[in-house]
Amino acid sequence: MAEIQTFQRIRDLRDREKQKTRKVYQDAVNDFEKQAEKLYDCLKKKELAEKSFEEEMKNQTVRADAIVRHQRYIQGLQETIDHLQPAVHNARVNMQQKQAKLSKAHLEVKKFEKIVEHKQEEQWNFMKHEETKQMDELSMQQYLNFQNR
Repeated sequence: MAEIQTFQRIRDLRDREKQKTRKVYQDAVNDFEKQAEKLYDCLKKKELAEKSFEEEMKNQTVRADAIVRHQRYIQGLQETIDHLQPAVHNARVNMQQKQAKLSKAHLEVKKFEKIVEHKQEEQWNFMKHEETKQMDELSMQQYLNFQNR
């Protein structure tokens, strides 16, 4: 019985560790999503700016200072994009590492759950065997008592 409780405690400890790991993983997912959204927004802004500038150039004459301003704006967006791409990659790698740790923690919990189930089954089988043995002894005693009369 004490052996089962020991494994149950270990399982509970592993489950708490898994919950902590799940929280860390969720934080990593949130960070990745935040970084990816920033990158997406910058890419969308750049695409819209280029499209609107092309439309403007088709429809009317554009002054030189407007072209320079547009180029600077696009260049600023591109620098931001260039800065965000490695950050998104790093966040993705971090998230994948946390996911691997979460999977490992989940397997540890499952392993101890199986051990506990197995030990409980062993204990139940042992108790059933002992009960059967006692019933056989009791039956034998009753039979012998009946024969001795």
